[in-house]
Amino acid sequence: MLQNKMLLKKSILGVLLCIFAAGLIFAQASASSSDLTKRFLQKADDQYSAMQYEDAFKTINAALKLSEKDEIPGNVYLLATQIYTKLLAKMTKTKDYTYFNDVIMNLQTYPKINDDPQIQKYIRVIQQQQADMKDAARDAKTREMMQDISAKQQAQQQEMVESLTASTQENNQKMLESFSDKMNESTESIVSKMSEQNSTLIQGVTDTMTTTLDSMDKRSNKTIWIIAIGAGVIFVIVFILVFLGIRASARSSAIQAEQLDSTLKLIAGMQQTNNQLLLGGVTDFGGMGLKSAGSSRWGVDALPAPEMTDEEKSELKQLVIDCEKLGSEIDAVTKRKNNSKNVSELVYKLAMQLGLNQNSSMIYFAASMVYDAGFLAIPQELLEAENLTDEQRLQLREHVNLYEQYLGFVPRKYWEIFEEAALYHHENTDGSGYKGLLGADIPQIARLIHVAESYNSLISRRNYKQIMDKETAIQELEAKPNLYDVDVVKVLDAIV
Repeated sequence: MLQNKMLLKKSILGVLLCIFAAGLIFAQASASSSDLTKRFLQKADDQYSAMQYEDAFKTINAALKLSEKDEIPGNVYLLATQIYTKLLAKMTKTKDYTYFNDVIMNLQTYPKINDDPQIQKYIRVIQQQQADMKDAARDAKTREMMQDISAKQQAQQQEMVESLTASTQENNQKMLESFSDKMNESTESIVSKMSEQNSTLIQGVTDTMTTTLDSMDKRSNKTIWIIAIGAGVIFVIVFILVFLGIRASARSSAIQAEQLDSTLKLIAGMQQTNNQLLLGGVTDFGGMGLKSAGSSRWGVDALPAPEMTDEEKSELKQLVIDCEKLGSEIDAVTKRKNNSKNVSELVYKLAMQLGLNQNSSMIYFAASMVYDAGFLAIPQELLEAENLTDEQRLQLREHVNLYEQYLGFVPRKYWEIFEEAALYHHENTDGSGYKGLLGADIPQIARLIHVAESYNSLISRRNYKQIMDKETAIQELEAKPNLYDVDVVKVLDAIV
């Protein structure tokens, strides 16, 4: 019994000793872990101060990992928040997102850091940057695909042009050879017939002379001289006939050469037209040629105006009537007598002279009567004011945006031209206009109206002392290539 009690005491003592040892080991481990956390914290702080944010990020994560079993100290959270913030800020500038996924995963593990508003802001910025980069990459890929398609189309078009050119040249060569053969045959035939006729004539004269001389062996010398003179006259006549024949042959050859030249020109014209059609020289086949290829090339590539149907002619006639009526209303409120009439007529002449077809020029004519329709929405007292404030000037400039409610009668297929006329007629070639369009970006109709309106204003000002003659007005426009299209001004100088 006593022995059992001793064994029990020893067992209890052993258990207590084990518990004590375990507690001691745990205390040492805790102290060691705390010490290691402090060392990580110090190292992370040093790296943070040296702006080595990637290294500091790794170190502070190690400190967080050591402390996550217990409550993470506040100083660890504070430094971690600062390091995460700086690292994310650096990512937004460098767009190097190597550690971004790691940051997101750790923020899910440590939501206290994730609650910081600065960190949330930088995360949103980076996510937007990544989305933009994906969009840009997708757009670049799309552009590359489109460029490949365009290159293939151009190659196909070039192949078609070369094939057509080769075929045309072959046909031209055959036509030339056929024409040349016929010409040679015709010339040889003429020369052969003339030679045959001349030989026959000469042979006849010779035979006649021989017969005559044989029968005159006993006649006098005087008679012989008379016959000799007669023979000489006959030879002269024969020579003249030969000369006239050769001249006629040369004339025939010249006519045939002219016909050949005309044929070659016709063939060349046909070939050029075919090439233009294949290469897409004109961008608008269905829209009545309202826009020719290249905004600064005007009508050089335009096809002739297609024949309008009776319905289209009636529609265009009514459009002009409606525009004329609205133009008169605009002139009345702006106190500019006949402005719409004068500007539209000048625009029509400029368009025709610049190579636009008849249909396009007529649409430009109509649009140039109502380009200032927005003035109808401006208060009358503002239109009549003489000394405008800056605010009033801005209000007056708004007329270019107020056209739509007055142009409801314009057919949809012509709407773009009328809209460009109203919106952009105050644009300057240097980009200093109302909308800031530059050079070739300014629509054709707007460039024409800008020149025509300015010219009309210079030669018909209200103050007669400021009125310019035509030459002075042209010089005024030529002196401002930063405002007006120089090609349009040159044509204006030629037609006024």
